Amino acid sequence: MHGKQRGIAIADLADIRRAAREEGFALHPIKTRPPYLKGYGFTPDCVIDVGVHDGTPWLYKSFPDAHFVLVDPQAECEGVVRRGVSPKSWDFRAVALGAAPGKAMLNVPETEPGKGGAMASLMERTDKLADSFTDVAQREVPVITLDTMAADLPGRLGLKIDTEGFEPDVLKGGAETLKRCDFVILEMSVTHRFKDVAPPSQVIALLAEAGLEFRDVLAVAANAGKKAQPRHMDVLFTRWMQ
Repeated sequence: MHGKQRGIAIADLADIRRAAREEGFALHPIKTRPPYLKGYGFTPDCVIDVGVHDGTPWLYKSFPDAHFVLVDPQAECEGVVRRGVSPKSWDFRAVALGAAPGKAMLNVPETEPGKGGAMASLMERTDKLADSFTDVAQREVPVITLDTMAADLPGRLGLKIDTEGFEPDVLKGGAETLKRCDFVILEMSVTHRFKDVAPPSQVIALLAEAGLEFRDVLAVAANAGKKAQPRHMDVLFTRWMQ
């Protein structure tokens, strides 16, 4: 009788791994889970979630004692988070973050009625995903810098950014805030998903200036198939400490 692990026979799991390798695939642990992030020992006083859309539950559960600032220019996202899984302590800011204050046009796509807001961007999308949009609405939204928004936040910080190609601009407006961050998790484009999207090296350089180094890839978004190339990655940056 085979031993079992979470309802799957160990021998069966080995067969699955072997079959996956033969077909050009590999099984990896899911890292966007509280146990993984908690393993780094971060103890932020506050975590800023930029580009929240419908929330980031695994991040909230990773730091149950921290206050969360949820940032999204789509004001309706506040209600979505409130009805879903929200942090114990949080507030919502209906603004976009950028390199300088002002106003910008937010492109909000629709793939089917009521769907597509997660792909809203201040950038112009140019990849094949744009072909699936049935409509793209534009909204003028206020833009402030990360430094301005975080000026009243106390203590050490954590930062997550998912702004559909606009991540470098968020970083450019947060030089002082980044100095207080113990970690940054962001979506880094590794293909030309948007017009004039910054290369990965720019993101890495901006964070390195603040003393934050590339540590791990938490998740990869790719097209299906053996020859799939990644479109973007969720990447973890931390302090470079011994």
